Amino acid sequence: MLQPRGLPRYAHRLAIRLRGMLPVYTHDVSEGGFCADMLQPVKRGGLLEGAIVLGAEEVPFQGEVVWTRQAAGERVRGRYGVRFTTIPEDFGRRLQEYRRLQGRRLVRWHTAERASGSP
Repeated sequence: MLQPRGLPRYAHRLAIRLRGMLPVYTHDVSEGGFCADMLQPVKRGGLLEGAIVLGAEEVPFQGEVVWTRQAAGERVRGRYGVRFTTIPEDFGRRLQEYRRLQGRRLVRWHTAERASGSP
């Protein structure tokens, strides 16, 4: 059974620039991490360093690959999830501002508070 997420994830296609790797795009992003297409092999537990692009601004981060899912395909080898280990404290505010400027609310999953019936 799937567990509710602690933070809401938003379905946004954001560019991620990774040190020493090809750029990738997110499927979803939250204040705590992101899910992206795997163009190059990454291993669970691996550390990544790069920047997430919010409009014209790049926000630096460090993160840990917490899961991977392999897929057979010419362009995409699978997906992986990254949990931020280091990101500016105001990233949540920047993400909300970016979403507001996009003019749409794309919540894909609910938080644990929502799942339990709290506002």
